[in-house]
Amino acid sequence: MENIQQKQNTLEKTHQESSNSELQKIEGNTKTLDILTDTIRNMSALSEKSDKILEALFIYPDRSCRHVGKLSGRHMIHLDENSNPFEVFCEQSMFGGGWTVIQHRFDGSIDFYRNWTEYRNGFGKLNGEFWLGLEYVHQITRNRPHELLVEMKDFHGNYRYARYSQFEVGSESELYELTKLAPGSGTAGDAMGYNKNEKFSTYDRDNDTDSGNCAKILHGAWWYWRCSVSNLNGRYKNSTNDDSAMVFFNRKLDWRSMSYTRMMIRDIIN
Repeated sequence: MENIQQKQNTLEKTHQESSNSELQKIEGNTKTLDILTDTIRNMSALSEKSDKILEALFIYPDRSCRHVGKLSGRHMIHLDENSNPFEVFCEQSMFGGGWTVIQHRFDGSIDFYRNWTEYRNGFGKLNGEFWLGLEYVHQITRNRPHELLVEMKDFHGNYRYARYSQFEVGSESELYELTKLAPGSGTAGDAMGYNKNEKFSTYDRDNDTDSGNCAKILHGAWWYWRCSVSNLNGRYKNSTNDDSAMVFFNRKLDWRSMSYTRMMIRDIIN
């Protein structure tokens, strides 16, 4: 009888110890759960702060290159609440800064003999040779007045520029017509003056007023007027008499082709 009582006491003690152990585990798990809950709350708060920072940086960035700071380079801009942000190259040191580069050529590494879709959407790399894209240029220039600056160098290193006090490109339904272009100043002459009110043409979309396809004839894409006297998206080649090359006709330099061109636009502050 005494042995039975001892065994019962031992069982009760073992059960009690087991219960205490389980309770300790539960308490430990509860503490761990509380810690995890606090961690999740902190992560959620941090995520919310991060979202706000990202929103400030990318979802609502600056509306033009005038507002991005003093360093030239790639920047996100957001034109208005009805459009998506996109990346551009801003020139912040030349001619007072605030310029959005829409075309840049300097070594012939990118083929500019492209179709309509590519000229609409853009091609190349912002840190190299590129064409920003007609749709982007239209969106940038449609709501605020802009000016245009065209920089160029020939293969002998002679630099010149043409500055236009007005510049605007129509929509795709308007065939990206050069709706506004007013001469301003510069050393390169006004070879683009003939292109005003002309529609953009590529080899697969002949919208020029010439009887032929100027984009095919001049191996480029442009606002051609009778195949015109400017062709900055033409062949990259050293030439003095080939109008299919990168040319911007000037009475002093004739049809000398360019080794470097850069087209930039900037919103006008009245």
